[in-house]
Amino acid sequence: MVNDHIDTHDVISAFLDDEQFEANALVEALSQPEGRAILIDLIALRHLTRAEQGTVPALKPSPRRRVEIRPLLAAAAVLVALVGGYFIGERRRDTETSTSPPAATRVVEVQSAWQEIKPGSM
Repeated sequence: MVNDHIDTHDVISAFLDDEQFEANALVEALSQPEGRAILIDLIALRHLTRAEQGTVPALKPSPRRRVEIRPLLAAAAVLVALVGGYFIGERRRDTETSTSPPAATRVVEVQSAWQEIKPGSM
């Protein structure tokens, strides 16, 4: 039974370390509750040792995504400005209901009659 436990441990450890192992041996090891418990223990142990070494990569948003959002925000701002300008123009046009030109405020009278100027006489 002790030898069986060592084989189970070795197969699961080889699997986690990306080493060669027999697939049937891994299936047999993980089909037993002891094998699954060893798998969980080894994963937890590797996680703890990796965290102590400081090799755990930090999850940060990539700066590339931030760059891709800026052009979209700029396009949205231009679209909002265009639509807003259109609606403001429509509102002003609706308030000016008169379609006739404004009344004249000054009338200019001509003192002399129209004269024809002959070509070349200037």
